[in-house]
Amino acid sequence: MQRQSSSFIIRHASSRDVGHVSDILTESFYRRHDHKVNFLLRYFTDLVYPLLRYGIMLDLNSRFSEQTPCYACLVATHTANKSQAIASLEICMRYVPTKSYRGFWLGRTMQQYPYIFNLAVHPKWRRRGVAKQLLRAAEQTVKQWGFSRLYMHVLEDNHPARNLYDEIGYRIHDQEGAFNYWLLGQPRRFLLQKKIGATK
Repeated sequence: MQRQSSSFIIRHASSRDVGHVSDILTESFYRRHDHKVNFLLRYFTDLVYPLLRYGIMLDLNSRFSEQTPCYACLVATHTANKSQAIASLEICMRYVPTKSYRGFWLGRTMQQYPYIFNLAVHPKWRRRGVAKQLLRAAEQTVKQWGFSRLYMHVLEDNHPARNLYDEIGYRIHDQEGAFNYWLLGQPRRFLLQKKIGATK
């Protein structure tokens, strides 16, 4: 699969992309890019960065080598450098509740559906529509697998991500972390669902 829109190309990742994807994930999830981060935290992050990146690379290589039927890693590249990934996401099968949180009292049965995780855009390439293109490509991949629903998690306080997901049709299906929310003030995790119209 290879999709080109404007200046970006979306394709399935290969083992050659592992290094770039590891950089994207480490930068996105472990390094803060605002000026409010104090010096000690930034220094500590720089110190452990190679270890974090190495751990992510091992995980990626493991998933690539397993060759699971319903697993995909998609990357976005820029037309100016088609070999360097600038954003990525992964899709796997995960058990999710078949009823929404509103139907909790009816019982909680679980079923496997495609699930998006590790969606990340390198800080230098954010706010250019890359994440939206990756999500559209993920929908096409899931349709090819024969599924009609796609899931992902988002933190309650991640408003930019929630706005993006809402814009392209994801809706809250389940709420997690209510205990930590009420007791510790931590944000809840919302399980989002999108119906994409296929056979399963």
